[in-house]
Amino acid sequence: MKIKGVIFACSAGALWAVSGIMCQILFKEYLVSPEWLASTRLLAAGGLLTGISFFQRSVPRKNFSSKDLLSLVLFSLIGMLGVQYTYFKAIQYSGAAIATILQFTGPIFIFIFLVLHKEKRINLRETALLIVTFISVFLIVTKGEVETLNISAAGFVMGIASAITLAFYTIQPRKLLVKYGETRIAGLGMLIAGLTFQLIHPIWRPDFQMDSYSLSLVSSIIIFGTALPFLFQLSSLRFIEASLAGVLTVTEPILATLLSVLLFNSQFTKIQLLGFVGVIISVILLTRLSDKKIVPEDELTD
Repeated sequence: MKIKGVIFACSAGALWAVSGIMCQILFKEYLVSPEWLASTRLLAAGGLLTGISFFQRSVPRKNFSSKDLLSLVLFSLIGMLGVQYTYFKAIQYSGAAIATILQFTGPIFIFIFLVLHKEKRINLRETALLIVTFISVFLIVTKGEVETLNISAAGFVMGIASAITLAFYTIQPRKLLVKYGETRIAGLGMLIAGLTFQLIHPIWRPDFQMDSYSLSLVSSIIIFGTALPFLFQLSSLRFIEASLAGVLTVTEPILATLLSVLLFNSQFTKIQLLGFVGVIISVILLTRLSDKKIVPEDELTD
């Protein structure tokens, strides 16, 4: 069963990477605003998954208790909306490289939370592997050229905020997923976040020239870059612990770098190769060390 969780988490990261390349095309060629794209992708993907959940029979239809409804709203606003908005703002203030590096500190926050809540014990080998993974991602994204990084105070704050909201998104809804199903929670979470995002940038005010190519990119981002990867990431939590699920999304910066080399003629360096090797080794070892964390049945009752 563990392999299912690994596949789900890695697939989520891979799809986010492909989505990032499509977003980059929209930003560069069509000057699409990140706010409009986030607003649209959340609202449309949320509506799609919520609609699909109504036809699923594998999960019993349950009404939300007042406590669970509050938990769902918090997940939507802090997790779904928060991780989208803060990541895009980090890109705006300091660039994609800084935003990616800072957001990937999310697994560290997940690990700290689980230790503080006594769901995990401090393991020196696991801690060391987390550090190696982060350093490897840093090498992949920056090519080891630290002096070229330009980070503003606002970019740093938004990047760390994106990491914290990513950790919240991964940890907070675990009980909801077991009670109500991944598709329903992911769909409603996106839908609530998307509706709230209309206050930031309404979907009916696109700020770019729409044509068949741009619409196909937006549609692909909604389905393959939002609905599926968020669903996969939440589904992985049924089979593996939250800290491992967070680490396995390392496939996003790896694949994004590879695609940038292939599509945008970026240069691939030996430092990046070293980073790839470090990520692969550390993730394999982390997967071997990690055990599945199951939410106890008695914790599911109100």
